[in-house]
Amino acid sequence: MDVKPLRVRQAEATRSLLIDIARRNFTERGYAATSIDDVIREAGVARGALYHHFPGKEALFRAVYETVEAEVVTKVLAAAAAQTEPMASVRAGLGAFLDGCLEPAFRRIVVLESVSVLQTGVLEVGIDPVELPMLRRVLDPLLGSARFGELALDALAYVALGGLYGASLFIARADDPAVARTEVDLVLDTLVAGLVRGADS
Repeated sequence: MDVKPLRVRQAEATRSLLIDIARRNFTERGYAATSIDDVIREAGVARGALYHHFPGKEALFRAVYETVEAEVVTKVLAAAAAQTEPMASVRAGLGAFLDGCLEPAFRRIVVLESVSVLQTGVLEVGIDPVELPMLRRVLDPLLGSARFGELALDALAYVALGGLYGASLFIARADDPAVARTEVDLVLDTLVAGLVRGADS
């Protein structure tokens, strides 16, 4: 097995440290109240070390955003894959995403602040890179069954994505996110039950 040169490993460790510290600050204080100087001081690195990895504060936020989002996507796919019945797989995957909305970092960084901070990037890149592929993988077993075979995967993925965005905002903005998560669960179960009834008929 190839061993990375010491310089490369040190650079990777510095980058990870900066992301970890920025993640905590963005979660606790928000993007606007967190400065590059705060992160540099807490990390104990030179300013040049940060700018070697990130050209600015927005780039650092994007790296944190991608890290936090990837963690939840991994949980979503694992929860869906753990089920053998298609509907249970979909329900588990969607539930794992909603659970992510209860995690402070995901709630603040991904749900509440990413659109305003990364607005230009979102408009340029769109939502295809992460969210839609995740939903396609979660929903694909369902559409492979005889009951749901006539539904278009992309149409269902986009509709589900819109619902998840709305649900995540509802949870993130609630005075009591845990209560809001329970309310969303009830709505989700009702919608899923209606989908099943429609397919059966």
